Amino acid sequence: MSIALLLNRARAEEWKVEINRHLPEIKVEIFPEIENYEEVEFALCWKPEADYFTYFPNLKVIQSGGAGIDHLFPNDIPSHLHICRIIDPMLKSDMFEHVLTCVMHSMKKFSTYIEEKENKDWRPLLYKSIGETQVTILGLGEIGGYVAERLVQLGFNVNGWSNSPKNLQGVSSFTGIEGLSAAIEDTDFIVNILPLTDATKGILNCCLFDMCPKETVLVNVGRGEHLVENDLLDAIAEKKIAEAYLDVFHQEPLPQSHPFWDCPSIVITPHVASRTNIGSSVLQVVDNYRRMAEGRPLRNEVSLEKGY
Repeated sequence: MSIALLLNRARAEEWKVEINRHLPEIKVEIFPEIENYEEVEFALCWKPEADYFTYFPNLKVIQSGGAGIDHLFPNDIPSHLHICRIIDPMLKSDMFEHVLTCVMHSMKKFSTYIEEKENKDWRPLLYKSIGETQVTILGLGEIGGYVAERLVQLGFNVNGWSNSPKNLQGVSSFTGIEGLSAAIEDTDFIVNILPLTDATKGILNCCLFDMCPKETVLVNVGRGEHLVENDLLDAIAEKKIAEAYLDVFHQEPLPQSHPFWDCPSIVITPHVASRTNIGSSVLQVVDNYRRMAEGRPLRNEVSLEKGY
């Protein structure tokens, strides 16, 4: 048996070193430099090519290198393969810190002050405090639920919208289309942390923006495909959306010709909200390899039917 790594070269080299520290007896190879494709039963992947799983006739487990699986072409994966994702406490903490930074940056009008500094314009602005700010989290899974609870602990008023009801301390839980409207009707911020599925693709669209209070702020740290880009630009032009903090995009890196670059109401970050920490995540990968080898249930296995 061997492990194949299908990641960008620099990250793959890091993963190989860390995995071999814990599994020195196991062959770990970086795709496409695989000695025997038939020996590969476990593949660690991040944004592989579309037909990657067809190269390994005896593949059993596809381990995502991060929290999401949409990059693994889940709709094409045969049902006999097991798909797992990483749930890393540092991923959750980093995501919370990124979201908090976006929210506070907007609440305290820093974008305006940065612009006005160019003109040497001294103009104090009104701002909201934490206790009077409503945040709506779309997606209350492992990461979204953590972000919601941490915001509550800081004193924010937090709504959450998800596929099924959640019981999170201090978080008002909503589900369904009617629930979505109720969750955002009085909100100041919409933070998208949904998984990307057929049901959530394009959910950040004109219909949702029309339901928002005037000058709501959007934070998208889910996936680029959640957002209908032209609908956002229209909503900003119509002042339905005051600002947008975008960390994920349909095409990455974002093309230089993309209109988002020229929109002063859009803050762009290059997919840095949270990044898998190899040192803190490797034990999950090693554990899943051992579980596969021993025929035991896998950790953090994903339902291909649900997409998460």
